[in-house]
Amino acid sequence: MKNTARLHYFLGRGRAETTRWMLAFNQIDFVNIPIKTPKELSLLRASGKLPFDQMPLLEIDGNFLSQSSAMVRYLARLGNLYGSDDNEALLCDMFAGAIADFAETSMQAAFQPSQEIAINMLKDRFDKFGPKFESKIKENGLTFCVGKKITFVDILLTEALNAYIEWIPNLLEKDSLLFTLYTKMIAQPGINKYLSSEQRYPKPDQNYVIDVARVLERSLPSHMENVNRFVK
Repeated sequence: MKNTARLHYFLGRGRAETTRWMLAFNQIDFVNIPIKTPKELSLLRASGKLPFDQMPLLEIDGNFLSQSSAMVRYLARLGNLYGSDDNEALLCDMFAGAIADFAETSMQAAFQPSQEIAINMLKDRFDKFGPKFESKIKENGLTFCVGKKITFVDILLTEALNAYIEWIPNLLEKDSLLFTLYTKMIAQPGINKYLSSEQRYPKPDQNYVIDVARVLERSLPSHMENVNRFVK
């Protein structure tokens, strides 16, 4: 497994998931290295591999990459997924920023007191961003977010929509261009293979919330029992 990338993160999707989708699309072999205890996190930090003492960490091509946005852009350049010129690259960066804001709500959904609250949050966020994404795809020629071929923002948007759809299955019923893009992207060979593989962590739930708190030795959300059980 000499050329296999190694992705260090909590036992779940979180902020590492966009990197997994990018690796999958590029058909780069990788393994998840789950950090399950405070000791494992301390050892990783002591290794000097974390430039800012934060996960996720991607080991690839002899590099130690920190910050999810940097990992995504590195993989975008490797896969020629950054547009056809500087203007398209700029549009990709702007689109990626909006998608990151959109995706943040889905990453927080599992931490909410109830499914109803989580779904309402997601609906509100989609109502704000969904029409904008739909409009930009229309302006671009009805197929992709930027340019005339797949860019990394098509992958990021599809991953974000996938997280929303797990909570709201009928989300894209009225958004034909988003639905078309979504179905096109999840059918891409690398992504399709990843989504049905054992590397794909399940939808984040209370267990994921507990795992993160355990590793970071921090308080659980206030609606959970014994919220300070991991605090030292």
